[in-house]
Amino acid sequence: MPIRLSRAPSAVLAALCVFWPTAATARVGADPGPIDAQVVEVVADPAITQASGLATSENGRILYSHEDSGRSTDVFGLDAKGKAQFTVRLPAGSNQDWEDISAVRLRSGKRAIYLGDIGDALRVRQTAKKSGRRDYAVLKFDEPPANSTGQVSPAGLETYHLRYADGVPGRNAETLLVQPGTGRVFVVTKTETAQQVASLWEAPASLNPQGVNLLRKVLDVPVTRASGGDFSPTGDRVVIRNDDTAYVWWINDGDVAKSLTEKPAEVLLPQQQQGEGVTFTPDGHSLLVNSEGVGQPIWRVPLPSSVNAETTPLPGRQSAGPAGSGQDTTLIAMAIGGAAFVLAVVLIGFHIRRRT
Repeated sequence: MPIRLSRAPSAVLAALCVFWPTAATARVGADPGPIDAQVVEVVADPAITQASGLATSENGRILYSHEDSGRSTDVFGLDAKGKAQFTVRLPAGSNQDWEDISAVRLRSGKRAIYLGDIGDALRVRQTAKKSGRRDYAVLKFDEPPANSTGQVSPAGLETYHLRYADGVPGRNAETLLVQPGTGRVFVVTKTETAQQVASLWEAPASLNPQGVNLLRKVLDVPVTRASGGDFSPTGDRVVIRNDDTAYVWWINDGDVAKSLTEKPAEVLLPQQQQGEGVTFTPDGHSLLVNSEGVGQPIWRVPLPSSVNAETTPLPGRQSAGPAGSGQDTTLIAMAIGGAAFVLAVVLIGFHIRRRT
């Protein structure tokens, strides 16, 4: 007689839930997520409720995140358990609308963290009955040692004031890109519909902490609702994400503008409450993505071969799995899934025989 899955015994469904790999995820509308995406940690710090940007330390042991839009002025250094191992407190009032963060090595050999106060601060300004924002900022400070604990002072702190060269007020951006080596700053504006065009804007090669640095438009980019971005550790690729997709470009000869005229590779992201930040793992083989909300997971998404690192520049975050393990994870997931299917068939057959 026909077998109806809706009448399968609860033991079968339980078996599928237990044995099907937790690395797999699903989307609304039956659109499957990346089968080898994995949760590397869950943000456990109660002070983080609206995590926005995401960056990683060079050794991968610390993940950096922050709150947005007028909230805390702390940058959180999260350990492998999702708790704040240390915080860097920046000046009061500096968070009009922090949206993204980058951690890069510069030509001087120093590692620096850049924080983008680049959002339109719409709700804050509406509450204060202020007009559209014209002045934005990037805060830069030395990356703290990875073994730091407690509250850390921001060494080498500088604030660079930004303004769009065309003078249009109220422009919103959630994507800060800082090129490794040069420290060149780029900003990608956020659009809400496909009919609106997102744009890449470039800051001066050398930022002036004393005056206003004009952002000049470079080109349009095909990413609606861009919410975060990053350069790879070596600067050979750049990623921009939105709610459900990461767009990855190869950067040829360090020419960002020319490289972004090419068609990007599209990488499907796990379903998230409100996807925000994205960064490369230190080994360059995967992306890490986070979300706003309390207790949200941080996912590791292996990159496809078309935009994967050819070499491993640095050791990766141990909790994220070994470098280049995306294919291995997929094979493991398929093997476990196959075992779950066989077990389900056996249990269904046993259940039918008992009923007959």
